[in-house]
Amino acid sequence: MEIYIDIETIPQQPEAETKAEIAATIQAPAQMSKAETIAAWHAGEGSYAGIKDALIEETYRKTSFDGGKGEIISIAFAVGDDPVLCVHRGIYPDEDLMLRTAADAMLDILCGRSPFFIGHNIGGFDLKFLFQRYVINSINPQLDFKHWGRHGSQYYDTMQAWAGYGNRVSQDNLCKALGIAGKPDDIDGSKVWDFYKAGQIERIAEYNADDVEKVRQIHKRLTFAN
Repeated sequence: MEIYIDIETIPQQPEAETKAEIAATIQAPAQMSKAETIAAWHAGEGSYAGIKDALIEETYRKTSFDGGKGEIISIAFAVGDDPVLCVHRGIYPDEDLMLRTAADAMLDILCGRSPFFIGHNIGGFDLKFLFQRYVINSINPQLDFKHWGRHGSQYYDTMQAWAGYGNRVSQDNLCKALGIAGKPDDIDGSKVWDFYKAGQIERIAEYNADDVEKVRQIHKRLTFAN
């Protein structure tokens, strides 16, 4: 059974502890050789003000792409032409409960049938991240995400279908190419963490659900279903 799916993630938690670990291991640029220059870089003195802090922030935000570190805060999915459902941390603050609820909801819809997941870059991101978070939370979702599989066989990846294996195209740019409404102006994937910290989880969920609706439209265009 075809299930359109998309997830939103945040960096590793807790933030302060994770950033402290990053700060303790981060290195000054390799071209720096003088001890006093390296010390000034770490201390953020003079022309080096803010540079280390910016690098720590950048490194921290990248943990949202690593299923072994980051967390899922929203899972949106839709079966066929059914309405998009979204399970998110605004309703279930604990990732464990959110993951269990999402898996149970999909299993109820599947009624024993096997899922065939469809999404944008799900082969390179979503399916693996989902699998890893279920493992880390010691939850058996009873769903085979087939993160090890191939586009067209174990899942359908709209990015690979359009750009080809090893190439990339953003969902927004693909929408524009196909004449489908693109992403909203106020939020995109790079802003999810900021929205989360601002307590705007419902807005993230809306954005997540909209991405699923868009990938459904893309899939239908790519498979000449409409």
